Order: sequence, then structure tokens, then C-alpha cells
Amino acid sequence: MRRLPLRPFQVAALAAFACLPDAARAVGGPDPMELLSQAAQTVADAPSASVAFKVSTELVRDEMKDEGSAAFLYRTAPGGRFEFRSVDEEGNPSKSGYHVAGNGDVVLTALLSRKRHMIELDTAGITSFVRSPGATGIGSGLGGIALAFLHPTAMADLAASVQKSELVGEEEVDGVKAWRARYVVGGDIETDIWFRAEGSPLVLRVEPNVLKTPAIQQMGKRFEKFDYKLWFDFTDWNTDAKLTADDLPVVEPANSMAMSSLYRLPPPPPHKLLGEAAPEFELPTPEGEAVSLTAELKSEEKEAKQAVLVEFWATTCPACVQAMPALEKVHEQYADKGLKYVAVNVGESAEEVASFLEAKKLHARAVLDESTEVAEAYEVQGIPLILLVGPDGRVHVAEEGFMPGAAGTAKKIADAFEAITRGEDPAAAALEEARAAQERRIAELDQLRSKLDG
Repeated sequence: MRRLPLRPFQVAALAAFACLPDAARAVGGPDPMELLSQAAQTVADAPSASVAFKVSTELVRDEMKDEGSAAFLYRTAPGGRFEFRSVDEEGNPSKSGYHVAGNGDVVLTALLSRKRHMIELDTAGITSFVRSPGATGIGSGLGGIALAFLHPTAMADLAASVQKSELVGEEEVDGVKAWRARYVVGGDIETDIWFRAEGSPLVLRVEPNVLKTPAIQQMGKRFEKFDYKLWFDFTDWNTDAKLTADDLPVVEPANSMAMSSLYRLPPPPPHKLLGEAAPEFELPTPEGEAVSLTAELKSEEKEAKQAVLVEFWATTCPACVQAMPALEKVHEQYADKGLKYVAVNVGESAEEVASFLEAKKLHARAVLDESTEVAEAYEVQGIPLILLVGPDGRVHVAEEGFMPGAAGTAKKIADAFEAITRGEDPAAAALEEARAAQERRIAELDQLRSKLDG
């Protein structure tokens, strides 16, 4: 595997820890910080390596005892190739879990059971996965500590977070002579790590003291008898595995969806009504007054027309209730410039709506869509659905959900209304932006796919 340069802050961190006082060598053995870097570098320097990786847990809650484990395999080959994948008890590839593979140009990460994958440029082998939520999801959020041993860049990240280190002594792990070192990682996670004492100091076991973490301590308060152990084992090390590129191909999994991020949903497509004529409606207020979209768009002035802010909502929707005060402020800010606000309640009675608005001291002009026919015409899939209908009767903003804050939904409505008053077409601009973004994503994915095998 090629040896990648470390970033300046990582080099500085390792250099600083290599100069620890003699207390770190109190038992007369190697420097514990040097053990970290040497273990990861040994894997990187091997022309081809393989190791079995297993995370195990034991949880005792009063009279209940639960045990669990998950197994993985890590392998490397010349040219920066590697794979990290979930395996079953016999070591065969699993149909669930993770499969991460790289060929020196790109890294493909797949969530097998969810049938999702992403392709990204290879900047430091498996390091991007070690830094991701996927790695922290292995071993109660602590998988990144153990997986750092698979690449020097990931190890430099870990070393930079070490607050304290000491060599505990010499022990045996499954019959293998080992150095045991203790580290305080990330400020408060005390972790014992065992390294092979003879030959290259490859890591054998990583055991964080999870009982000292706040989340586990809080859990333990609920039981009279409580214990929780978590450890990672590295077995069957082979630094001369003689694997080739053909043994570690990087290809897209079948029947899997390519995504820009496995841990974040892709941006939704524009609402079907964006840029289209808003469906007409006429609905009653809780007091029985009829309100129609056409009437709201009309102006008392002869030449000008109004714009209408429409929100589909319900009293049982927290995001809807959060949105209403912010939308009321937008309405108040632009009312004298021709902005109206109609809050279309979906499926509730006049009594429910009126008492709710009074209790919350909200002043939105509410109308009742008890049959939900108007919501269906507007293709409401989730609430709140917030729209800005321009004087031309077209939908210029269509936002499902509400984003608070200075750059959130209210700001988007305000910016679109101001654009309309300037004679611009915010709907056309939004559609063009969405189209261009989609084209960029497709082009980027095609470029990455060209670097895959086969």
C-alpha cells in the first residue's frame, strides 16, 4: 500500500507525543505514542495485509446478561487497494453491514442491508470511513478508535486527541506476548490497547472503558447490578498476504442506490407545483367567512395584484406551529406591499382550529379544509407545506417542512417576494438551479464511476 503524507497538524501532534516525559516509559518499555504510529505504519508498509476484526459486547442489567458481536475483514493489496467488509461467523461476506473498498483512485462505501452506496475520491484510503458516522456506529460509537489502526492518517487523527498515555506492562493476549498501553482519548475515554511485543507492534486488542462514559453511567443508574464491556480484537494478522488487484476489485453493488452521502438524505426534487398555476380554492374560516385564492390575489388598486403566502398545517404538527409566528412576521413586514397570508388547516374542525389559535395567540387567517380535497389538489405529502403564490397565480416557492433561523424558510419567502416585486421570476430561477445541481451531481458521479474497476 502506498504511504500517504500526513497533514501538518497531524505531524506536529505525533512529534509532540513522541517527546513525552520519561513517565510514559515508566515500566521500561516502548513509548506508548510510538506504538500507535508504528502499528498503523506497519499495515501501510506491508505490500499486502489482512486481518480479522471483531467487536464484542457484554451487558449485565440486574439478572439479564446480553452478549453480542460483529465481525469484519480488512485486506490490502498493492496500488493503494483495500477492502473492509462485514463477514459472518465463518468469515464469509455478509449480506448486511458495511463494504468499503478502494483502488487508489476512488473509495466505494456500501450499506449492504439498506442497498445504498456512495463513491468518493480516495484521499487517504479507509480514513474517510474511519471519520464517518459509519465507523462510529461500530462498537457503541467507539469504532473509530479501533479502526484508526488501519491507516496512518486515521491514526494521526486519533493521536491528536490523546490527552494522556502510559505503558502498563507486558501481558499475553490469546497466547501472544503483548505490550499493554493505556490512553485517555478524546478528553475522557480511557482506553487500553495491546500491541504485539515481538516483531512489528501490530495491534491485538482495543478495550475502551465504557463504564466511565456519561451515557453508560446514566444507563447504569437504572439498575442495581450493572456492567458493560466492549472490546475490539484483531486476529490472524498477515502482512504478506500476497493479494493482487484482481482479489480486491472495486465495483458498484447490484440493486443499490448511489448517493452523495450515506448518512444524509439527498435534496428532495422541486415540488410538482413549483412554477405551475396554483389550484383555485374557496374555503371557510372558523367563523364561516368564505376565502378564495382568486379573491386574495386581487388588489383594491386597479393595476397591482397581490401575492399570497399559503401554509397547509394542523394543530397536531409541531413544525407547523413553529412556522406560524415566523410566517406572520413575514406577512406583517410585507403586507403593505401586497402580501397576504392564508393558513389552510387540514382535516380539523372549526372549534379545534379557533380554540387552538386563541390559546397560542396566533393571528394567521385560517381556513378549513376538513375534507382535505384542497390538500390533495396541492399534492400535500407532509405538513407544513408552505407556498408563495405570485400575482401571476403561479407557485414561486413550495417548501415541505419548516427551517428556522436567519437563513431558513421565512427568509426564503421574503427573498422570493422581493424578487417578484422587482419583476423577476423566482420559480424559474429555482427550477434552473435545481436542474443545474442535478446535472452537476450526475456529471460528478459519472466521473467517479469511470475510475471504478470494470
